[in-house]
Amino acid sequence: MVDFPWIMQMEWRDLVFLHWPLPAASLTPFLPGRVPLDLWQGEAWLGLVTFDVTGFRPRGVPFALDFAQVNLRTYVRVNGGAGIWTFSLDAANALAVLGARLGFCLPYFTARASLRPEGDALAFQSVRRRHPACRCRLHYRPTGEVFRAQPGTLEHWLTERRSLFTVGWGGALWREDVQHEAWPLQAAEVQVVDCTLPGQLGLGALGSPLAHYARVVHVKGWPPRSVKRG
Repeated sequence: MVDFPWIMQMEWRDLVFLHWPLPAASLTPFLPGRVPLDLWQGEAWLGLVTFDVTGFRPRGVPFALDFAQVNLRTYVRVNGGAGIWTFSLDAANALAVLGARLGFCLPYFTARASLRPEGDALAFQSVRRRHPACRCRLHYRPTGEVFRAQPGTLEHWLTERRSLFTVGWGGALWREDVQHEAWPLQAAEVQVVDCTLPGQLGLGALGSPLAHYARVVHVKGWPPRSVKRG
């Protein structure tokens, strides 16, 4: 972890992780040339994560923000370190979106998004405000016992990452770190009602995903820093 103070804190709640294996060639064109995909047994993985952000506040700010969010992402390895690359992040708070775009150079978009209980499940829906064709609607619920993914397993490889990479100001490669406890994962049942977000990458129907649920983690975040390829 970085050796200077964290600048923001929040909780991530009621997350669902959906994952699909894909040929590396289907995702490589959407990454900068200096950022290689991280592969599991020769395959790239596309991830879709929906959740509620609660208690989001920069350090020292007395008020907090709550909003629903959905991220489309894949996995990369830079200088030997495993990380996340996000293709899009849709969030239901314009202030958070503006801050993430200006301060972190992340591809955030303002959306009408919500995550609500529906019977014994959770219902998530999101529609991007300026591009309503970018939408996501799904229902999910946990089905198994809580477990912590063990190193060397696919579940650990997909979820236990604490660094995110993006292209920052001036074209520099930035690394942005977070810290939280190990994911309290559970198997999940998911019904994807309608999700067009993978279509941003020219992808069609993806089939049934590998699905996991996590109840909550408590997150601290650090400012971006430039990194050079080793």
